[in-house]
Amino acid sequence: MTPFLAYLVKVIICSGILYAYYHLALRNNRFHQWNRFYLLGITILSLAVPLLRIPLPFAGTEATGIYVYTSQVVTLREQVFTVTQTPAVQQLNLTALLYGTVILLFAARIGWGYVKILQLVRTSRIEPLLPYRLVLSQHITAPFSFFRFIFWNSGMSASTPEGRQMLRHEIVHLQENHSTDKLFMEIVTAVCWINPFFHLVKRELSLVHEFIADKRSVENGDVAAYAQTILHAALQAGPAFNLTNNFSHQPVKRRILMLTQSRRFRFSFLRRALIVPVALLIFSSLAFVTEEKMDRLSENLTIPVPQPEITAGNTPATGNVPAKQETATAQPVQQAAAPAVPDTVPPPARQEVFTFVEQPPSFPGGDDALNKFLGSNIRYPKEAMEKNIGGTVFVSFIVTNEGRVKDVKTVGAQKGGGLEEEAMRVVKSMPQWKPGRQNNRNVSVMFNLPIRFTLAPPPPPAPGKGNGPDKNGVYVFVDNPPSFAGGDAALNKYLSTSIRYPKEAINKKIDGTIFVSFIVDDNGVVKDIKTVGAKKGGGLEEEAIRVVSGMPKWVPGKHEGKNVPVRFNLPIRFTIQS
Repeated sequence: MTPFLAYLVKVIICSGILYAYYHLALRNNRFHQWNRFYLLGITILSLAVPLLRIPLPFAGTEATGIYVYTSQVVTLREQVFTVTQTPAVQQLNLTALLYGTVILLFAARIGWGYVKILQLVRTSRIEPLLPYRLVLSQHITAPFSFFRFIFWNSGMSASTPEGRQMLRHEIVHLQENHSTDKLFMEIVTAVCWINPFFHLVKRELSLVHEFIADKRSVENGDVAAYAQTILHAALQAGPAFNLTNNFSHQPVKRRILMLTQSRRFRFSFLRRALIVPVALLIFSSLAFVTEEKMDRLSENLTIPVPQPEITAGNTPATGNVPAKQETATAQPVQQAAAPAVPDTVPPPARQEVFTFVEQPPSFPGGDDALNKFLGSNIRYPKEAMEKNIGGTVFVSFIVTNEGRVKDVKTVGAQKGGGLEEEAMRVVKSMPQWKPGRQNNRNVSVMFNLPIRFTLAPPPPPAPGKGNGPDKNGVYVFVDNPPSFAGGDAALNKYLSTSIRYPKEAINKKIDGTIFVSFIVDDNGVVKDIKTVGAKKGGGLEEEAIRVVSGMPKWVPGKHEGKNVPVRFNLPIRFTIQS
């Protein structure tokens, strides 16, 4: 499902729920101004809420080790030849063309209505009715209004009781700026023409306008005579403009009912107040995200290079070691290089900032130099040590086409304790990078750098000795992590040739990143295989486990000169590309 199609589906769901509440609880009540702003509000809310992305911290208990010795993300771009339908790209283009054509037709309808109104103004006699203008013409069958103009039949007298009522009615429309509401809804229904609830809102809003004008026109007046005027105007009404407020607006029955009914609905205030929890429920369901955030972060994973430990007592920025004698280490995790896929490179964003390029930017001297720079420059903040704060800080920045680092900021949940400030300080002090290249030219590229801050309790391990095993004898940090026989290139080749995109996932268009966690024992055998994180379904988890289960022996990890079992995490990204 394309992002725009997913957005439209969310808009339809949101507007459908809110309009259903209006139809069941608010419709035909006498608080017309409330209903007017409610209808406008649900339209704006339905358009805005699906655009919000408020991240929630991932609360999975198994995801704590995802960034430990994580291999480079493997992207599978499986060619789908077995599907007999029209290729997805052609379907997308055809759908977009059809959708855009309908929008143009609606826009032409709005434009034609506006042109007809202008022609009527130019060919009619205009008299001042301060602060408005009275447009008089024999071609006007029934009064209507549009912004500052009231359109009136030149053969109809405005001095009669019936004429005064109609004129007062149209003046109310102008005073309340109802034309702005109608123009807004015309534009919304043109752009989101596929949403039936917006059309219902537009029709209902026009009727609410009439209720408001009718109510104010008969204040201290003859209701029966006014109802007769409405009926008479409706019987003689001609064609109306879609942009205007017409006195003869249908349906007449509901307008007369609103004028004549004397009963008040029970629980009037409660009916209006109950929309608050309904709106909050919709907002929470559509605005907060968790899984998408995990997918975005997983795109930057690769194998981290263990760094020399930074002892707080030896760093001038942190002062003496606290009483707990904890050892503070800052471990950088290098950025994964995006594969060169020229035919799938997304278009540049504003100011030509790319996210994927043929040649990503690189630190001068490569990844080893980047790790050395971070390891020698980062100082664990004293506040974070005293409060025992650690974790991974994600620093986002742009490497310009000149290699300069700019727009440095952190993303994700705040850790506090000065970790974000320290990470940003070091990144801002970086030398010029080698800029990224796209189509044989230097371009600006968005880059994400995860930096992990870790507090290790005493007794601290000797430099280069890593950490101890867990209760099952399995290590997480070791001197030499396990590796696939032949290195990362061989691992990528094995996965690309062994994995088959599940048919169910293809049919349901399911993709995403699967995190496979397993143990490489002291003999290099892969065992205890499982997936962690949010489940994608469609057979992706099962296929990832199957391929990992069939792996040959790895080169086992080493710690203190001997082979040891090590927990390893492998993210595999499934992507459907037509």
